[in-house]
Amino acid sequence: MLGKSLEDTIKEEIEMVRARRIILDQLEGGLKTGAELREKIATDIKAQMMVEGASKKEIEKVEVTSPKLYHNTSRLEDLGIIVSWKQSQYRLFELEPRAIHPVRRALGITKPLLYVTSLSRPEDQRPFVQWLTNNPYFNPKKLLVFVEARHWTRGVSRIVDRFIPDDAFRRWTTEWIEVPDEVTGTDDETEYGHLQGTVDFMEAGIIDNIFIHDMVIDLTLGPSLITLAMAKLAIEYSITAFHVTRYDRTNAEISYY
Repeated sequence: MLGKSLEDTIKEEIEMVRARRIILDQLEGGLKTGAELREKIATDIKAQMMVEGASKKEIEKVEVTSPKLYHNTSRLEDLGIIVSWKQSQYRLFELEPRAIHPVRRALGITKPLLYVTSLSRPEDQRPFVQWLTNNPYFNPKKLLVFVEARHWTRGVSRIVDRFIPDDAFRRWTTEWIEVPDEVTGTDDETEYGHLQGTVDFMEAGIIDNIFIHDMVIDLTLGPSLITLAMAKLAIEYSITAFHVTRYDRTNAEISYY
């Protein structure tokens, strides 16, 4: 029998205990101290009591203690949803990066879209960009493009922006990351590369962007090892991944994973 997904676990936790919803909502916005979380939970409790007609005196008595916060945060840590550490006299809390997308979906939070992909050859840029510019599925604010270092040397043109039509209503920034030969292998037929090494290298690019972006991952055009690594990262970080049968705005078939 399959266990619950992280996303289902998060939905269950925030539906059962309102304080955990408040904690996750606050941490989605960034790092927080225990004192900040206690204050936000107390504010929420007071607001609920006011709606229910509680007296001012009753509302003033509300206090969220450290043990009460610990009861909820320790549960979320045990589930792998948040992390915490001690710094000076403070305890700091943050979302576990792998939980960021599930938390956002559970809470209905959206961020600017980052479109992650890989291109095998420089000539792949034209059909890819012409499709992305006007397609009805995605409107990214940024592209993150992983490429094999040996096939995208300094002299190779990286000109995706050149293929955006002048009258296009979409614009994005583009970040290129070269995956080194040490992990992708070489053109020698005996050098197949290292999948986990490729995943580990590319993971840094995902983490650098995941706190401020929602993400999708396009598995269509990349070389096999990078595509496998992106698929693995999509699973680990609960990111929507897909393959496009053809980059044709009116005749594209998208298979989601």
